[in-house]
Amino acid sequence: MRIMAAAALLIALLLPTPVQAESTAAPPTGCGFHNLGTLPLTGATTAGTALDARHPQGPRVYSVTSSASGPALLGIRDARDGRLIGERPLPLALGSWAVTVAPDHSVYVGSYNGTAGAMGRLFRYTPSTDQVSELGIPIATETFIWTVAASPDGSAVYGGTSPTGKLFRYDTATGAYTDLGSPVPGDQFVRDLAVGEDGTVYAGVGAVSMKVAVLSPDGTLQRVIDPPIEGSGYAYDVDVAGRHLLVRFGTSTGTNPMGVYDLDERKWKDVVPDVDSLTVGGGKHGHDLYLFQNSELARYDLETGKITKLGFTEYGEGAARPLGWLGHTLVGTSSTGRIWHFDRKTGQGRLLDGTLTGQPVSIRSLGAGPDGRIYAGGFFTGGLAAYDPATGEAAYWPNVGQSEGIVTHKGKLYLGVYPGARIYEFDGTAPRLLLDLGGQEQDRPFAMISAGDWLAFGTVPKSGTHGGALGLLDPATGRTVIRRDIIPGHSIIGLAYRDGIVYGATSAFGGTSTPRGEAVAFAYDIATDSLLWQSTPVPGDLALGSIAFDGAGRLWGLTPDTLFELDPATGRTVRSVKHQTYPWSSATQVWLDTHLVFHKGFLWGKVQGKAYRIDPGTMALALIARPISNLTLGPDGHLYLSRFENFYTYRVC
Repeated sequence: MRIMAAAALLIALLLPTPVQAESTAAPPTGCGFHNLGTLPLTGATTAGTALDARHPQGPRVYSVTSSASGPALLGIRDARDGRLIGERPLPLALGSWAVTVAPDHSVYVGSYNGTAGAMGRLFRYTPSTDQVSELGIPIATETFIWTVAASPDGSAVYGGTSPTGKLFRYDTATGAYTDLGSPVPGDQFVRDLAVGEDGTVYAGVGAVSMKVAVLSPDGTLQRVIDPPIEGSGYAYDVDVAGRHLLVRFGTSTGTNPMGVYDLDERKWKDVVPDVDSLTVGGGKHGHDLYLFQNSELARYDLETGKITKLGFTEYGEGAARPLGWLGHTLVGTSSTGRIWHFDRKTGQGRLLDGTLTGQPVSIRSLGAGPDGRIYAGGFFTGGLAAYDPATGEAAYWPNVGQSEGIVTHKGKLYLGVYPGARIYEFDGTAPRLLLDLGGQEQDRPFAMISAGDWLAFGTVPKSGTHGGALGLLDPATGRTVIRRDIIPGHSIIGLAYRDGIVYGATSAFGGTSTPRGEAVAFAYDIATDSLLWQSTPVPGDLALGSIAFDGAGRLWGLTPDTLFELDPATGRTVRSVKHQTYPWSSATQVWLDTHLVFHKGFLWGKVQGKAYRIDPGTMALALIARPISNLTLGPDGHLYLSRFENFYTYRVC
């Protein structure tokens, strides 16, 4: 899930949406573990999609709907009216950003799945037989296939991956894979691909350099094109239009410029600001290119650089993706699964009815609300659900972003939302934005606590960057204190509070796969705005995780492999015990793998997919449930847990 997290979409926070509520089974009684079923977190999220405008039975749109525990579904629709033709499962795939149509109308899908043994797989859908074939794992180390592109002659399909930024070639005749290596060593992602009419492959990489590698059809590296802008991030979208290479950059500062590169003259000729299409192309008529800029469809003249806004914005929420042309009608989709049309002759657009089947969404985060309910944030699609332990009723708000942190502060609920490390206050109708740290290269506010008058939070920075932030926000006055890089190069992933002091725990990983030293614990005095101490509680560990006080005022921490007690006054490690092993030497990103709370004389923790009751006296861990992804203590004094879309309680008696 840590790898998948790098693939999250921007889900807009919109105007107030009516709450969807449903009744569930009666609340359980008695002690111990109980299955509560699923919360009403569903959605049709389609990051990967493609158009076959020349299909012999009529034009088709292919879209992959992600699913919490799988399988993802390949949706097949009529591009003219949105009619659903069929949905086919993709075994062992949780979703896809990578869909392409080959010249013979075969559809190739690259998938993602961080589960051991599942990995990133390639699939082929053959329309003539209506069959999906699973083509295996192209590269054994890679969990995520971000992009696929077919050669013009149909002889090959290329794919780009993470976490080691590799490129592969699939021979469509023999079924053989060739590992083409990392075109730009040191970058974790081959984020997008385009293949020119002559078979030249253009590979956009990140999360550091934003370069574009140019390769021959056999995968031989010809040259590398440096970006026309400074900074770090991704060559996020790549397309070829005539003699022009188009690259949309996703930068660590949150800007999204598009570079226009002349392939004949081998130089950048223009940089277009604020391009937010997931695919910069959309078909060409003469010199015109169609893209989205600030959520509005626009026409860009490749020769003059002139941009004309077209007034079309009703594309179905989420992120818009232009796909191609049916005559003079531009066809596209949104990340919410909707198909839209824009007629370039009339200047009119329309949104087709949604026909894809919504799939369960993984629970990303859990937190206790001020109203006695348990709140759950959805992964990728977003959404927010609430469960009432007293009645068993659940409620759902679909138009809420991916909440990384959920906390109650002074009688109100607060959400830390990805991307941009946005902090929202939520009153049950619509989230109200209080703070956005995207411009400060921050992305994921996992750690959130109530700290006296302050709401305190810790963040992970954007991909390609180092240096998370410790933040303080007073919702009553709007005053903020942001301390980026308080521990140089580290992310802040765990927080605790007592008597005016915020205690923190870090991950040495920022937005790259390279850690900066060992993980650190620290104490920050709010009144003096200063660090009191910092220490290394577990030498060798690259991430600490959750920290919490017990009833006796002792400060505890739980890392992926160690339980430790700290002296709050000095940061000295009082005791520690190794509870299991962890592969630090091969870890490429470790942010939030633990959760720890104190209740009724025990510590209760989640680590490495297991939930434990922990005796503070003996430091012994007793397993209570597995596999588990999230854990929180409810206002009713019982634990609430989740795994994928499944929701549970452990009643503490």
